[in-house]
Amino acid sequence: MAKFGELLIVENLITQEELNLCLQAQGLNRHERIGAILKHYNFIDDLKIAELIAREIGWEFFTGEYVPDYSAVKSMGFEFFNKNQIFPVKDGPRTIFVVSYIDNVDVTDHLKVALALDTEDKDSFAIGSEKEVRLALELLALEENRRNINTPSLEISGNDEDKVTTWFDQIIKQAVITHSTDIHIEPALKVTEVRFRIDGILKFICCVKKEHIHAIANIILNRCHANPGEYRFQEGGFRYQCQDTGKDYDIRFSQVPSAYGPAIVLRLHDKVMASIPLERLGYSESNWKLIKEMLKKPYGIILVTGPTGCGKSTTLYGMLNHIKSIGKKILTVEDPIEINHTLMTQLQINHAQEVTFARAIRAFLRHDPDIILVGEIRDQETAREAVRASITGHQVFSTLHTNGPLEAILRLNDLGIEPFNIASSLLAVVAQRLVRKLCRYCKRDVCIQKESLETYEVKYLMEEAQVICKPRGCEKCHEGYRDRTVVAEVVVIDEEIKSLIGRGQLGEISQLLREKGHQSMVDEAARLVNQGVTSLEEVVRVLG
Repeated sequence: MAKFGELLIVENLITQEELNLCLQAQGLNRHERIGAILKHYNFIDDLKIAELIAREIGWEFFTGEYVPDYSAVKSMGFEFFNKNQIFPVKDGPRTIFVVSYIDNVDVTDHLKVALALDTEDKDSFAIGSEKEVRLALELLALEENRRNINTPSLEISGNDEDKVTTWFDQIIKQAVITHSTDIHIEPALKVTEVRFRIDGILKFICCVKKEHIHAIANIILNRCHANPGEYRFQEGGFRYQCQDTGKDYDIRFSQVPSAYGPAIVLRLHDKVMASIPLERLGYSESNWKLIKEMLKKPYGIILVTGPTGCGKSTTLYGMLNHIKSIGKKILTVEDPIEINHTLMTQLQINHAQEVTFARAIRAFLRHDPDIILVGEIRDQETAREAVRASITGHQVFSTLHTNGPLEAILRLNDLGIEPFNIASSLLAVVAQRLVRKLCRYCKRDVCIQKESLETYEVKYLMEEAQVICKPRGCEKCHEGYRDRTVVAEVVVIDEEIKSLIGRGQLGEISQLLREKGHQSMVDEAARLVNQGVTSLEEVVRVLG
């Protein structure tokens, strides 16, 4: 096989300039493979690398669902697959061993002997994305750990710091294993309660004696390099490495002084999950097409809206990674910086040093940018600076805390932006939510009639009588659900909408979109219910 970098150039997957940069970086980091460096810079993603390797060696390129073959895992042992980054996929009656890299031929030969496979059989092996194989193996490991998990207890007299520390570390480990996004430690009248947010839902985990809350707070404050014993409003962060997955997590800390002691919330930030490519976030084909078209525009504002925790930052990062290149200067100002990216200059809000969103944008305009990301438009000054940046020839990406696309336009108007400036600067608004996906192992089909539903439920059904899926619950999921996907609505500001905005006729935009057959968020949710991706109960919970 020809040199990997040369193959990528021949296939028009990278440019010579990009390869030169990566080769120089490899010269300074000789232990890294060129493929890893190319992915580090987002010049090429795992899927394209896997597809190229599969074609070169004559193996199948795997793009299916990573459904584990538990019999193969039991036969060979999970450690074997994890060490060699191979995932055994159950595909009907056969097993496909999806390999993320092909450096070690002895491993595949060993598999053939151990499982009595035909030595010439290529159909039992496939090449898959390195990231997807790794994530599938991590989920398999977490699934196994979840079966054996025991909620840690804290039955001690007084505040033995070592025992409290051990308990706290076990709580974080349990949160990682259960794929929780947040840990809530809440002092109450009689006890201190601990809850995890799993797939958007708070779940009770355990209680500890209420007098332990100050020792727990001090441990966290020490790790954040904050002031122990100060139980007022405090924020910070620290890093945690999970021994089971080998992954690093950034943990954001927030404390408020409640009536019964410091109330604490810890947000677990998985860097790998936060850098998912845009095309794999779950957007429908029609919405994905609209997003790709608007990303080609050389200037203007693109807004992502929705409540806290709906994946706005992940979407923004996905957009930037999709369009970034050596030839583009990207500047970001965030609060806080959630993940470090290559080929971007990132600033973090620091009010003590007077680093604000608005001030950063003004400074950015003297820094020769092509693209600017503003973490959030919160006030009039930031809104005006973002508009000014866009109408002076820059792509601007930001977020707003509004419920839908039209509310975003109204919000900009409320912030003092004149309608004609909104019309001339705004490219598109993406409104999104996250809904839980039904567990593929235990979901069940039911036939439901529209006439039996409440008024607020009917809009999510496409037929008068329809077969939909409902959650059941099993050892592989959380009460019938496993993971989440995006429900989105994309409004591109075309000439007709610009005209309405410019004339201040914002109330007429909804009617225009209906006449155009626009796909709303409700339509997208109905599609997911119809396809059995999620349940009727779930979309009602999230969208109402």
